[in-house]
Amino acid sequence: MRIRPPSWFAFVFGAAGLAQEPPPAPAAADLAVPSDFVRFVPVGDGGHLDTAITTYRKGDVELVLFGAVHIADQACYDHLNDRFTACEVLLYELVGPSDYRPTRDRDEGGMNPIALLQNGLRNALDLQFQLDAIDYTPANFVHADMTPAEFEASMAERGESLLSIMLDMMLHGMQVQRDKAEAGDAPAVPSIDLVKAFQNGEGRHRLRMLFAAQLEEMEAIAAGGREGTLLQGRNEKCLQVLQRELAAGRKRIGIYYGAAHLPHMERRLVDDLGFVKTGHEWLVAWDCSKRPDAKWDRETMRLRRRCKAELGVLAAAARAYRLGAMAATVPTVQQLAAAEGDGGRVYAGPLQDPWGRDYRIRQRAQGQRWEVLSCGPDGEPGTEDDVVVQESGGR
Repeated sequence: MRIRPPSWFAFVFGAAGLAQEPPPAPAAADLAVPSDFVRFVPVGDGGHLDTAITTYRKGDVELVLFGAVHIADQACYDHLNDRFTACEVLLYELVGPSDYRPTRDRDEGGMNPIALLQNGLRNALDLQFQLDAIDYTPANFVHADMTPAEFEASMAERGESLLSIMLDMMLHGMQVQRDKAEAGDAPAVPSIDLVKAFQNGEGRHRLRMLFAAQLEEMEAIAAGGREGTLLQGRNEKCLQVLQRELAAGRKRIGIYYGAAHLPHMERRLVDDLGFVKTGHEWLVAWDCSKRPDAKWDRETMRLRRRCKAELGVLAAAARAYRLGAMAATVPTVQQLAAAEGDGGRVYAGPLQDPWGRDYRIRQRAQGQRWEVLSCGPDGEPGTEDDVVVQESGGR
């Protein structure tokens, strides 16, 4: 079976990953507006899909736009969870009840077609879903989107429906591709033989490459609906919340919205609210490096699943120890297993991973939380087969 992704696929995923070095001083080109907020960078037989983190200032106020991507590598979300702790307030998108905080055990509300598509692609591409990986519990998170009632009222006022919005996006995406083809700018989008690709262990790599290249067109596609509820209407609600937080004296503000929303939001910030762009960096959302698909090896898949479950128990124990003992020093797993808590031993699980090597506990690069890890089958830290679990919770 050969497939090509539809051009409107990008709309569903809104559009960081790899270890991030401290960003260099921005070049003049990086401070120009309008900004790019998502890009695909081919590298050899692979590449990476990046989303932007863009900084603006107005007087003593610093505002950061974080481009949200609804499915991504776990490392992307770990990095963002850490960066969010530096914000006094983090305004986030999600059409839902006021101050709604999604959790992993949330009710999806029945057969939501977009949620089904997102979850299906998450599994096919071996990625994580934003609502499962971002920690929405910290006190600095502020809901900055429409409620369902506001969303429905705005669509009714504009004569819109979800079907009409989706149709407009699809038609605009088709027009964008036609225009690029006529101008000779259309990228080559190869078809793939899915059966053959999964037989030789390259299925997920090929799918990631296929869809990542298409997602680069997301901004142009979504721009076709900038006057509607889905994009502009929700942006304006976010900017209302921003004005409220500015009036309350907030000086370090983050906005976490889909990258398709950010060109319009940047225009409003710069042209109407007087902010000046001062920084622009890229965060890897999808690492598309070519590598063997570990999930094709059923035994490796089984061991990695067991490893991740054990790390989840270890992470919970490490968090309880850190908070209960107010620990300033990260213990070894052996020290954690020897520690006593209110109900007995703090940790009674395995000390070694399924490959016979010691589990590790370490401080996150940013923030106060710890994370636990296995070096994976190769036994080497910092390689692609590492299994890492960050402790949950808001502090």
